[in-house]
Amino acid sequence: MKFLILVSALLIFAQCGFARHVRLARKLSRQLDLDVVRPESRIVGGSDAPEGWAPYQVSIMNTFGEHVCGGSIIGEHWILTAAHCLEWSIQYLKIVTGTNDYTKPGAEHLVDAAAKHSSHDKPMYHNDIALIHTATPIVFNNRTQPIQLASKQSLKTGDKVTLSGWGSPRAWGRYVTQLQKIDLAYLERDRCRAQVRNASWVGDGHICSFTKEGEGSCHGDSGGPLVDANQTLVGVVNWGEACALGYPDVYASVAYYLDWIKKTKVELEKSL
Repeated sequence: MKFLILVSALLIFAQCGFARHVRLARKLSRQLDLDVVRPESRIVGGSDAPEGWAPYQVSIMNTFGEHVCGGSIIGEHWILTAAHCLEWSIQYLKIVTGTNDYTKPGAEHLVDAAAKHSSHDKPMYHNDIALIHTATPIVFNNRTQPIQLASKQSLKTGDKVTLSGWGSPRAWGRYVTQLQKIDLAYLERDRCRAQVRNASWVGDGHICSFTKEGEGSCHGDSGGPLVDANQTLVGVVNWGEACALGYPDVYASVAYYLDWIKKTKVELEKSL
């Protein structure tokens, strides 16, 4: 009898421990865009993207089936995203490709390696960029394609840039399952610094967009792509004032971090 009681107690303890682990992981998922992606990141004022419009777009999900962040395919095994999207351990992440609805994946890939910038958040909100390596190769087709990376910064204030993602359409709202897109206007860095509430949060490695109040990014768009008129990846969603309140949105500049991307890919490949 004592043995049975002991076994039962151990089983209950193990179940409780697992339940606590699940609750903690889900809490981290909620915090990722509520606390860590400070101040905010999601699409407000956008529209449904046409099917197959952004074949480079991925959803970074956790293994509990929750959307965490956006990302962009840049190679057969490679996803470019924001560093703060790696608050989750990679063993709890998967990449969904080839779909406008992340609940209906074209394909899913587990993650076997990742790297975020060594100076992420040093200073605050700076160097927010990361690479993810998928355990299996991404198969390219008409719904799944890599995107070209910007090699130089040639945008001028007012140039059209397009943001896409599955973020909430309003502050503190639920994520959408249908991919959204919105055309925005590029904003030069000096003007961006003058319009955000803390100019020190915008550095040389950032680019900005702004059109008007009620249009911009929000929770869940973090790590996602900003593309120019030539469908070249120019930015990675970093942060913004929650949400579309009339302040610029801020992105990691792909051109600025291109050398880091190339170097980190080589280093990660050597380690696998």
